Amino acid sequence: MVSSFFPSQKENVVYKLEKAKLDNFLGIIAEGRELYALERAESQYHLVRSDAWQAGKHTLGAFRQVEPLKALVFRPRELLGSLGGAAPDEHIPERIVIGAKNCDVAALKIHDYVFLNTAPVDPVYKEAREKTIIVSCDCTDACEVCFCPAVKEQPYPKAGFDVNLSPTDLGYVVEAGSERGKQLLKKAESLLSAADAAILKARDQNRQELCKKVCAQTEKMGLACGADLRQAVEKSQGKKIWDDFAEDCVECGACNLICCTCHCFLLADGKGKNGANYRVKQWDSCLYRNFAAVAGGANPRRHRAERLYNRFDKKFSFFPQVLGSYACEGCGRCVEACTGKIDIREVLKRAVNEL
Repeated sequence: MVSSFFPSQKENVVYKLEKAKLDNFLGIIAEGRELYALERAESQYHLVRSDAWQAGKHTLGAFRQVEPLKALVFRPRELLGSLGGAAPDEHIPERIVIGAKNCDVAALKIHDYVFLNTAPVDPVYKEAREKTIIVSCDCTDACEVCFCPAVKEQPYPKAGFDVNLSPTDLGYVVEAGSERGKQLLKKAESLLSAADAAILKARDQNRQELCKKVCAQTEKMGLACGADLRQAVEKSQGKKIWDDFAEDCVECGACNLICCTCHCFLLADGKGKNGANYRVKQWDSCLYRNFAAVAGGANPRRHRAERLYNRFDKKFSFFPQVLGSYACEGCGRCVEACTGKIDIREVLKRAVNEL
């Protein structure tokens, strides 16, 4: 079953927005909703919560922020309720995310598959998705660690957004990607005009140029953008490559927790401040030693190299089989977060070269 958050559309409705009207436009569509927007801090962006769009403080961002967008719909720690009692009757407010990049938007297809399109449906995730409006934006630059073309993605979204903004020298191309996106744009229709051929051509040129730039920096490292990563990972099982990279892994789990597609979790029981017994759901990591351990004491992945391979196997073999796409969007966050300085691009490059 395909999630309704990624509708199949041949052509979306597009408009033109003048640069001078951007802040007014974003203020209007964010009004009355909990807002999550990007703020720049030195050379990085952070996703922050706010009551309203603030010109000069908030930005669309040139590339993705540090925090993965998944944290808004798949919370790091979630209270399920007291043992023997009812689940907490808490509801998520309607919110809007402005400035999301394609790596985060495309990653939600993985989470939708896990929490919506396979039984049982996660009711909290479902509500979070339904109440989160996504206003995405084309990347206009890239981090040194970005490699989205190598995993068959690109630095601009094709689906999964409600509204997308594409910056050009002629203004912004504003594209409605869903029915609620179309309704949202009606609130600010007085600021929009029809997108002409010139601005659409400028958008397409910008996209092509940035794709080439990201692909060039990826291939400079030796990882070809058209490489068959699925075959490379599958054929590398049990080989020395995993022992070699595992020597640097300290099992901190940073790569899993910062990843925009990783979705593993565990259920943990403990006592609250009032002394009652509670159950929580929290993020887990396949690199942790006891991740695969079972109640009888057996552990099918006792060795770190086996756990490292499992991480790549799920991303580059399992999900291509069940969903037709990699569970890696090329955001490079894991490269920045890894304590052992393991670079996912180097791992994939060696797997491809040894194939």
